[in-house]
Amino acid sequence: MMGIGEIAAISAAVVWAFSTLLYKGFSHHLSPLQLNVSKGLLASLMMVIAMALLGDGAIPVQLTSWGWLIAGGVIGIAIGDSAYFSALRSIGPARTLIIESLAPALTGILNVVLLGVYLPLLAWLGIAITSVGVILAVLPQRHLPPVDKKFYFQGVAFALLAALCQASGMVMSKGAMNTESMSSLWAALIRLLAGTLSVALLVMIIKRSDLYQAIRLHGIDNKRWLLVAVFFGTFVGLWLQLAAVQHTDPAIAQTIFATAPLMVMTIGFFKREPVTWRMIAGGLLALAGVAILLAN
Repeated sequence: MMGIGEIAAISAAVVWAFSTLLYKGFSHHLSPLQLNVSKGLLASLMMVIAMALLGDGAIPVQLTSWGWLIAGGVIGIAIGDSAYFSALRSIGPARTLIIESLAPALTGILNVVLLGVYLPLLAWLGIAITSVGVILAVLPQRHLPPVDKKFYFQGVAFALLAALCQASGMVMSKGAMNTESMSSLWAALIRLLAGTLSVALLVMIIKRSDLYQAIRLHGIDNKRWLLVAVFFGTFVGLWLQLAAVQHTDPAIAQTIFATAPLMVMTIGFFKREPVTWRMIAGGLLALAGVAILLAN
């Protein structure tokens, strides 16, 4: 039987899949770091408005909680997202997604190291089956274009760093929520602001005019679709992600998040994009793994 955490994780994966397709349209207007700043600032404003409307006053009061959330935001969003974008540039999306599939297992290991929480063997089996299914589904059918050895090892290192940071961010968020009672919206806002401000500082150091463009969205067409992508993908998505971590084990939540690429492929299927037997087999295998997790 699914609980609140599992339902939130599945919803977050669905929202992320749809918003990813929208974000792709703005990649030629803003650099990855600029887009990170723009979506972070807009989503933070949306979260503040939502908290005012809901009267959400469940703010964390302990310094330990703030430390976990800020560290999770800097590591998971600032460093993790930057490493992910660097991996995409170096080795492409196919190789990057395959390496990113290690995030659920890394989350489970960090859960033991940082929080001392152990998952049952059946849950580990579900994580393993889901990870294999995702890898099979995203595995390219044709030989990938060759990559210079220097960029290849650099890209693999960035992808591994991204997976590790993503896992660390999840576990640190859980650590904050274990410390005291707080709303998932406040946790999401603190984590997002910590990551966004860190990236904004980096962009300002590199080129100040790029930061101004990211804040003002100068020269961006179809801003309404960017707002839609930010609303669902970052505002709603991160809120759901933190709600999932709050109500279930972060390794289980991260495993469910990892199925988002399969949902992107499903959307592509309805758009009559080519679908291979590996995608179908991998998707079914991943669903079987998630079913084991939910049954557990």
